[in-house]
Amino acid sequence: MKEMTKAQIQERQLEIMNRMHEMEEKSREANNGEILFNEQEDAQYRSLCAESAGLSARAKAMASGEELKQIREREDMGKQLRERIKACGLEKRAESTTILALKDTAQGNTNANLEAGGLIPIEILPIIDTKVAGIELPDDLMMATGVTGTQVIPYSINDVKFTVNGEVTKVAEQALDFANIQASLVRVAASVPVSFRAIDNAAFDIIAFITFKFSKGWAMFRALHVYSHGEYTDLQSPFGKVTPIELTLDENIGKNLAKEIAKMYDKGFEGDPEIIMDKVTEVDLKFTKLIPGSVGERTVIEDGRCVGYRYKVSPYVDYAIASNGVATKDATYRYIAIGHFGYLAEQQHGELRFNIDGTSSANFDRGTVAIGMSTDYSLTELSGKVNGGDGTPQAFALIKLIEVSGNDNI
Repeated sequence: MKEMTKAQIQERQLEIMNRMHEMEEKSREANNGEILFNEQEDAQYRSLCAESAGLSARAKAMASGEELKQIREREDMGKQLRERIKACGLEKRAESTTILALKDTAQGNTNANLEAGGLIPIEILPIIDTKVAGIELPDDLMMATGVTGTQVIPYSINDVKFTVNGEVTKVAEQALDFANIQASLVRVAASVPVSFRAIDNAAFDIIAFITFKFSKGWAMFRALHVYSHGEYTDLQSPFGKVTPIELTLDENIGKNLAKEIAKMYDKGFEGDPEIIMDKVTEVDLKFTKLIPGSVGERTVIEDGRCVGYRYKVSPYVDYAIASNGVATKDATYRYIAIGHFGYLAEQQHGELRFNIDGTSSANFDRGTVAIGMSTDYSLTELSGKVNGGDGTPQAFALIKLIEVSGNDNI
């Protein structure tokens, strides 16, 4: 057998999980939601499970000390999860909802917690790279977890202004006004089906498989709602609250982008914002000169920056979410988003609930157990009322790109 490094083993494990996920989804689409493999597909699926088990064994043999301890703990958690799933419907009925809270050994909570569950995406993402396009979030965006109650964010409306006065003239007093913004919570939930085959195969890493599925979905959900625009009212991105600025994708696009960023600076939002664009726009800007007609090879995007600022690539910047919650990619226009993401409060509130449904006839008939998670979540834009603003985000801008007919860069 070919020698592999730990990194290569991890990469191959991810490929296996992707392939198993694709096979299950394809089977459901072809069989009205049921997982039905033909003889060849069943053999391939079992072969993937066996290969994954072999890779896990090799990783275990290569590990030592703390790594070995973590692997053994993961195996124990996988065993416990299988027993939990079977107890919730495959063999007998039991309480199927668990609250994943912070670990509190003193109060007896040693299992129903974030550490023991191993299922919370933000904890797992650094270990399992889901490889989904466009899910990388801005560097300045930090999600607070476990926020309790309704958070109130205070801000100052005005400033003290100095005036020129006579030597003995009474100085007019100024009131300092304050207001607040409250986070608006929505329930966010997901349910993923896991096949009986994956559950019953004791050698397969079921913890990693389930985590992989939740991680991908959670990452896509966050990126969509942070980057998209539209009329969606329940959980609105800051780019859904601004009027798009039309810029022509011509030789002056670099200067015009920089000017829009400068307008934010003039409002008092200093520091470096981050720019979001899709892959096609990134290619366009890499082949557009920074200064029109200049001699040399400087382009709008060079050395990993766009007009000198950090940027991320995501197709979700071209998506709009309608009032009914349906997200659709714009078929006509492409967009560039600019944001000071430190002014976007992303929060997970309260408890994360983990549910196992193995009793319903719909799940049984398709050969799966539905595993779901539910929590409260909020996105709160903070710059809209700074300096007496009317609520329209001041630290975020959305650019609608107008293509030029006949331009080779388009």
